[in-house]
Amino acid sequence: MNKIFPQEDVNGNVAPETKVLPGGKGDVPRSLPAFLVARCGDPASWIYSDQRCDGTNNCGDCSDERSPVIVCPSCGPGWWRCTPTVFKYCDCIPRTLCRDRVQHCSDWSDEFSCPGP
Repeated sequence: MNKIFPQEDVNGNVAPETKVLPGGKGDVPRSLPAFLVARCGDPASWIYSDQRCDGTNNCGDCSDERSPVIVCPSCGPGWWRCTPTVFKYCDCIPRTLCRDRVQHCSDWSDEFSCPGP
């Protein structure tokens, strides 16, 4: 996740049309097409577009994986749908985490229901 920082002049005045820069202050490089950047639920945060719907909580609030910010397809074949206990995931966990004797789903379905990888 990247934060939007206001661009300031030498007197500390914030520019009225501040844009984002990955992990820093100022504008997005003009060479970066807008379709490569995706906004998070927090208006001060953004990610690269290819991080949306990848099953990982890149925004910190799962807005890159859930509505109303984005509509993602349901879990793919390599994923198990549950309410994860791990902050890294939002609605699904990788099946490689199933049946590993560690709780990753709040209902323990990753250990008792998931068929595994």
